[in-house]
Amino acid sequence: MKAQVLRSDMLEAMQRVQYSASGKGIMPILSGVKIDCRDGGLELSATDLESYTVTDCAANVEEKGACVVNMKTFLEYLRGSGDERIAMECTGNELRVEGEKSTVSLYVMPVEDFPARPEVDIPVLEGMQAGEMFRAVGKVSRAASKDEKRPSLTGVYMEVAEGEVRLVSTDSYRLAIEVLRGDCKVREEGDYIIPATSLVNLARAAGREGSLNIWRDENRGQLRFEVDGITHMIRLIEGKFPKYSQFIPEETNIDIEADKKGLLDALKRISLVSNTVKITAKEGVMLMEGESREVGEGREEVETVHKGEEIKIAFNTSFLEDGIQSLEGEKVVLGLNEPLKPGVIREKDGREFTYVIMPIRM
Repeated sequence: MKAQVLRSDMLEAMQRVQYSASGKGIMPILSGVKIDCRDGGLELSATDLESYTVTDCAANVEEKGACVVNMKTFLEYLRGSGDERIAMECTGNELRVEGEKSTVSLYVMPVEDFPARPEVDIPVLEGMQAGEMFRAVGKVSRAASKDEKRPSLTGVYMEVAEGEVRLVSTDSYRLAIEVLRGDCKVREEGDYIIPATSLVNLARAAGREGSLNIWRDENRGQLRFEVDGITHMIRLIEGKFPKYSQFIPEETNIDIEADKKGLLDALKRISLVSNTVKITAKEGVMLMEGESREVGEGREEVETVHKGEEIKIAFNTSFLEDGIQSLEGEKVVLGLNEPLKPGVIREKDGREFTYVIMPIRM
């Protein structure tokens, strides 16, 4: 293979596929990026067997062919190089990369060892706004579990129905839900548990412009996402997602409205001394307190608009902070019922995102 390419174009393409390369070293080939020289340019692929990303890069191809080089090494070289244009040529077991000012030779791995691209071609969804989808992913993924012993909770549950797409995640201590409605075309209704980390990585790699299309494979074991020049396949999580609707309070007797920034700033200061915040909420004010034997204690007062009776309740500080950070707008509404029943965090002027949080016994 032999090609010439702009360094900036190659770097951008490498950054798009980097999240699918494995750095664990279990199989050396998975730490590589496959570079395929073909008519019209380059195709780059990376996979860790859980996800598989493919993207294109414009190039002047002089000789077709393919090679696999270490992702991290090549990416760092491109980032550090000052060359505007580079020439790549693979001969034998080396890829020679030559620019105006620098040259490097990288050992290549057998192309035949690189996993084949999965066939995922049954349409699920067409024409969803990519920005809306990835904004929602950023919000709900905060509540996904990190505990691999409960794999279904490490994912984002996606329900596709006519007229809406619902994204849900939970670690059993909090629950985040976003409902997306728009002009997208639902080709097939269904539900899927998608690894949260893979969705977040896709959101990082893809742009916020354009539309997103989704396909599934015959066995409902993988989804394919296409957006902004990226094709990204994700292996789904097997199992059942909890029946989450039963954990969402139908109504709240106490509603507390506060300024989002002021509330967040106060919570961050409380978190310096304790991972539990005790809240006393009454007419016009919310008192937040935290203490620990090792660090000390903190006390904050935040002005509020309070509807309902006075209440004392406690939450995990970081869980509460995550929920508030996920909201858009300048105002936050915290809905409560009793000290040991779940609280609900919503945007004042929006009902599409809901964050349910379990309290802590004081």
